[in-house]
Amino acid sequence: MLGKHGDAIASPFLRLSCINNSMSINKLRRPDDIRAGSEESKKWFRKKLKTINKSSVNRNKLLRDGLDPDYPYSHETMTPFPGKMYMFFYDPKTKATLEYYDRFPLVILVDTFSGGFEGLNLHYLDVETRQKFFYGGLLKTVSDKRFDESTRFKITYDRLKSARSLKQFRPCFKKYLTGNVRGSIVNVPSEEWEMAVHLPTSDFAKKDKGYVHNESRKMIGRF
Repeated sequence: MLGKHGDAIASPFLRLSCINNSMSINKLRRPDDIRAGSEESKKWFRKKLKTINKSSVNRNKLLRDGLDPDYPYSHETMTPFPGKMYMFFYDPKTKATLEYYDRFPLVILVDTFSGGFEGLNLHYLDVETRQKFFYGGLLKTVSDKRFDESTRFKITYDRLKSARSLKQFRPCFKKYLTGNVRGSIVNVPSEEWEMAVHLPTSDFAKKDKGYVHNESRKMIGRF
């Protein structure tokens, strides 16, 4: 079912479980007395991230449990909407020629084109750089501070390219072909953007994330 803004209405897709059965998702549930998007919130997530066992993330379970059959709306959307955040499995058409790629992107969608879409895959940034980009740049572009189903990032490629505060976008900006998405495209509700940004769900092929993040830092440093 689609919401009034054309995107799929989603219940909190992380509320059941994305970590194995020995670890509760509540570890990354921000306390109610900490304001979303605040400096305090950023520090809280950074501290909690250290308690998460990186190898325990179950990506299949993350997507499957998000599509809760007992909830009246689905997380799944066949038409990704600009300004929203999504997770999905991906098998690149040109993977043979790529130096490395992420098989489980976390993407803020910027625009669509015939046969696909383009956006910011935040996994290409290490946690420190990702926080700086998310809190210091991206959150300043949001349409409102309600963080409900209508909230979205108001970004375009031209805005990203022209704003120095958004220069971290360069290694993150990727194009995706709809036909190479494997399974569901899952909408991350705005009230859980912070949680998704901090979860260790990247799945890089050919190179490890340390190498990828180092290459991203070098690219950013050239601007």
